[in-house]
Amino acid sequence: MADWVQQMIDAAQPHVPEPVVSVGILQPAGTWGAMGFGQVSGLAGMIARKTANDRSAGMGKNGAFSTKAAMIALTADRLYAFNAKPKGRSFKVVNEVGDWERSDVKVATTPGKLSTKVVFDVESTGAHYELEATTVMQMGGFTDKFLAELTRPLD
Repeated sequence: MADWVQQMIDAAQPHVPEPVVSVGILQPAGTWGAMGFGQVSGLAGMIARKTANDRSAGMGKNGAFSTKAAMIALTADRLYAFNAKPKGRSFKVVNEVGDWERSDVKVATTPGKLSTKVVFDVESTGAHYELEATTVMQMGGFTDKFLAELTRPLD
């Protein structure tokens, strides 16, 4: 797991001007459900993917043929959001989606069976993002450690 954590930090660090404390990989909330709907009906899957992408407001994208994950990099004081594509066993940053003071972002998490829903509300702008962190493949606790850092009270 330490190798996976370091790979994610190494992927994000060149795009962040201060030391990265933790990195998480999220997807639009509803991605798991869209996969299920897609098994039953292609049209239902397409509608579910569009709904999930709309709720993520450009952070990550769930597509039938290509997917971008939301890579969230946390520093002591800031939260940086990027769209990233899988590259081998790591991810490559495609573009920056946001950069906020951690104190300006309210985070709510809701654990589920396959994922934990993660909602970001940026108080200064009113921006709202609905994502999910996969809990099926924990990578040795990678997701839990990121969520713990993301939701810890700031000093």
